[in-house]
Amino acid sequence: MCPHCGNSTPASSAACEHCGAVSGQAAAAAQEAAIEYRFFRAVFTRSSQFTMILIGMNLGVFLLEWLAGGMGAMSADQAVLIEFGAKHNSFITQQHQYWRLITCMFLHIGFVHFLLNNYALWIIGRDIEQIYGSARFLILYVTTGVLASMSSFYFSPNAVSAGASGAIFGLFGVMAAFAFKYRKEIPAALSRDIRRRVLPIIAINLMFGFTARGIVDNAAHIGGLIAGVALALVIPFKHPDEKETPFVWRALQVLCVVVVMASFVSAFRSYGGPRLSFANLTTTPGSKAVSYFEHMKSANNSLNDSIEELEKVSQGGSPDLTNALRAVERGTKSAEGAPIVDPQGEEFRLRLLDMLRRQHEVIQRYWQSNRTGTVGLPEEEEISRQYEKFSQEFRPWLRGFMEQNGFEFQEPPQKPVSSNRRLNKPA
Repeated sequence: MCPHCGNSTPASSAACEHCGAVSGQAAAAAQEAAIEYRFFRAVFTRSSQFTMILIGMNLGVFLLEWLAGGMGAMSADQAVLIEFGAKHNSFITQQHQYWRLITCMFLHIGFVHFLLNNYALWIIGRDIEQIYGSARFLILYVTTGVLASMSSFYFSPNAVSAGASGAIFGLFGVMAAFAFKYRKEIPAALSRDIRRRVLPIIAINLMFGFTARGIVDNAAHIGGLIAGVALALVIPFKHPDEKETPFVWRALQVLCVVVVMASFVSAFRSYGGPRLSFANLTTTPGSKAVSYFEHMKSANNSLNDSIEELEKVSQGGSPDLTNALRAVERGTKSAEGAPIVDPQGEEFRLRLLDMLRRQHEVIQRYWQSNRTGTVGLPEEEEISRQYEKFSQEFRPWLRGFMEQNGFEFQEPPQKPVSSNRRLNKPA
């Protein structure tokens, strides 16, 4: 019954068919709908520029990683990741490279990792930036990402970690806490939608993390999630009627930008990895480490063979040094073809290449002395001593380098190096 005219009217109608009066229930519903419309229009029409900037930064760094080589669908060369600033506890504690806690957020391990993380950032990042505003969004993203890296540092000390997932989990934590904290202030439809979408995603990803230990850094995910919840309980969202962002959030936003840029500058200054090249786009993860190992192994064996051939001559063998010359030429070619993997590896390559070239000069001078009557080549003794020292230093480093890149290293038996290899013309 219409309370205004007393006539019966369908209950499904918001207004009376006879007098047009609107029922109180319909009026309340209309008012609630209007409030929700104003909230959604004020909040979800805001800019989400920093989300796109972060995705752009991730893309730029990923392209640089790719140009450095060793990028696959679901993996990447660990040496490249470390040089670009992945979280690595020994570098942080021993060399005080604390900037790795930030740069690791912008690195990704393979194409699939990059695509999944940035798709998630595009989905959740835009919503958080529109709800909290650009200034507070960047503060939340950087802070949760750093705290996620710190969680990985303490609870996954042996993991070489990289990726935006810690910060993304932080954003999911922010969204969940937002729906709980402001459940009486925000539209009910928004609160229901967040609970329906966000909570299952968090649960599924945590379950996957626990079942994929050794692959997923769950310590970073949980640390980011807890950090996001805690920060959202303290940092207020940007209300629809808030026109100007308070100075404190702007100042903290600028501080985050400065810290991130300073971290990238530090990473650039300490970079000693492979040269960026389009030729590296086709390399596969681990291929550079394997190539370096094979080239250096061949060059090392060739130098040893050449030294042994010269020793046979010094002990009265045939003066024909064709085999020694071929061995040193073969070794020089192998050393020159070894890829650059890191500064220490490059130093060993140059040392070996220098010994091979000097060995080549010794062989040529010996042939000349065989014709002119010179009786000794003391340079060979010096090369032998340097080669022995080189082998003692190179073998343990190579073992660690290969194991760091995921390869099991089996050290071959080392041939004894003579301490007296002075060459004399046979009688």
